[in-house]
Amino acid sequence: MTRLSSDLQPIYSLEIARGNEVSHIEEPAGTTCPYAVVFKQPLAKARIMAELQLPAHVRFWESRDPHYAIEAGFYSDVSRHSIAGPIE
Repeated sequence: MTRLSSDLQPIYSLEIARGNEVSHIEEPAGTTCPYAVVFKQPLAKARIMAELQLPAHVRFWESRDPHYAIEAGFYSDVSRHSIAGPIE
């Protein structure tokens, strides 16, 4: 289990249940994110969006900036935590 905020915990649980594994934890994960969980495989975005009722303050993001990890995931505007995986 992680210290991930409760609003992102359902995404974490879904990813673990489908067999995805945590690659690493970043603490902090940049200037605006104090805690991030990064998975080894891409997150199942379509499944997450279809099966989970995410709060309005949890939003999807992706970064293709070559200066950073090429990842996509979800960010909580409340806790500022993030959960991500590589982009497919």
